[in-house]
Amino acid sequence: MDQPLRHSHHNSHLPSSFRDPSGFLFFRDYVLYRQICKSYQNDYELFMQSGLYSALVKEKLFVSHEEMHMEPADSSDAYKIIKPERIPFVSYPYEWSFGELQDAALLTLELQKRALGYGMSLKDASAYNVQFRGSKPIFIDTLSFERFEEGEPWVAYRQFCQHFLAPLALMSYTDIHLSNLLQVYLDGIPLELASRLLPKRTFFRPSLMLHIHAHARYQQKYADSAMPRQRTKGTVSRQRMDALIENLQQAVLCLRPRAQKTEWAGYYEATNYSDAAFLKKKEIVERCVKEVQPKMVWDLGANTGVFSRVAADAGAYTISFDIDPLAVEAQYQM
Repeated sequence: MDQPLRHSHHNSHLPSSFRDPSGFLFFRDYVLYRQICKSYQNDYELFMQSGLYSALVKEKLFVSHEEMHMEPADSSDAYKIIKPERIPFVSYPYEWSFGELQDAALLTLELQKRALGYGMSLKDASAYNVQFRGSKPIFIDTLSFERFEEGEPWVAYRQFCQHFLAPLALMSYTDIHLSNLLQVYLDGIPLELASRLLPKRTFFRPSLMLHIHAHARYQQKYADSAMPRQRTKGTVSRQRMDALIENLQQAVLCLRPRAQKTEWAGYYEATNYSDAAFLKKKEIVERCVKEVQPKMVWDLGANTGVFSRVAADAGAYTISFDIDPLAVEAQYQM
């Protein structure tokens, strides 16, 4: 989102957004816009007029946007152009710590729960629909909401399990580094693979047995079926939908990052910094930030983020990077 464009005065479509038939992102004069297609008009109007959009923005769970009066990027199917709130830094799920992915999962489930109260439902539960503004997750996809039809299953259930529950379970029970699988499987870790990688004792965890192991077997059973996906009306009541979301919330909340030794998690305990040198470095970082007054600071090799917090306290929007997942987790939880 922050990449410069070669032709700033022309439309520059983001190819990745063309997977969504409801609309797409494009840049014009270095500004990011979203074109909403006519096919999404009814759902968009319900999202805005029901009060759901206003409620989510007010509670800082969802990015705000401004409706624009301008030439569309594609006039053949244009309903509306919006200008979304800009996120200072874009990150990706495979870069997040356990806690970040867990909080992004809980945000997604909270939005689904709230949407149901307004007669809507999330049709997408991709981890890529979440970003972080500061240290708080925020949902960014305006086109993810659709009208809820009583009796229909949650169409984003499998995607949620693949993008959130499977990687969190693997990071909890198998190896903290397995979130890196999200770099290979951009549409989420296949449940059959997650089921094979998880230890046998997870078969005795009811939530993981239901949402990963049994879910994976169901997918395998019907993988070669030629039948089109059907929405089975009358089979999933609102109460059952609420129970599913609550069960998923508990499944996510009960997971903890696997306790294991990593290369840098105990760096400051084993460091050769003297107390005086440690304080001196903090003073140098604080002074540099106050003198230069940068809009953003990148702390590369931040470890648990001691000096990142110094920079942030001095007034800079600070992004911390480290290759050690437990070091990043320790920073995120502070």
